[in-house]
Amino acid sequence: MVNWTHKPFLFATAAATIALGGCATVEEGVAEAFAETHRAELSGANIVGSSRDNDGYARAELTVSDEANQICYDVNDVRNLSDITSVTINRGRPGTNGAVVLRLTNANEGGWKNCVGRAEWIEDRIENNPSRYYIVINTTEYPNGAIRGQFHRS
Repeated sequence: MVNWTHKPFLFATAAATIALGGCATVEEGVAEAFAETHRAELSGANIVGSSRDNDGYARAELTVSDEANQICYDVNDVRNLSDITSVTINRGRPGTNGAVVLRLTNANEGGWKNCVGRAEWIEDRIENNPSRYYIVINTTEYPNGAIRGQFHRS
């Protein structure tokens, strides 16, 4: 039996995981409980260039957890898009295009929600300067970017 009075971190982790019972994974619950989450609203107006989905929309959350050495993401409220071919997080300021730093994958249950282990230098850079990173969704109709959103501190 675990003596919870001597294990405050374990108790906090267990409590946070129970409180976040709606999370897809325990990893995600721990990451969200002990990390900062950055958010972005995606629209075609944020795409650099003339080809974009003007009525597409989505929201994204990016949680960086030093304790779990993970980055968790959740792309939700996706509307008015053709079939999604890829979702990436890129480094770049508003109005510029940048290199891909993370390719997102579909969750087993559908949608774009997962946790991945990442190098600490990427975690630190995103934590310190979230507005220098953006998320972009590519679709069959707009393979070079349908909608995009810059991350910001919550």
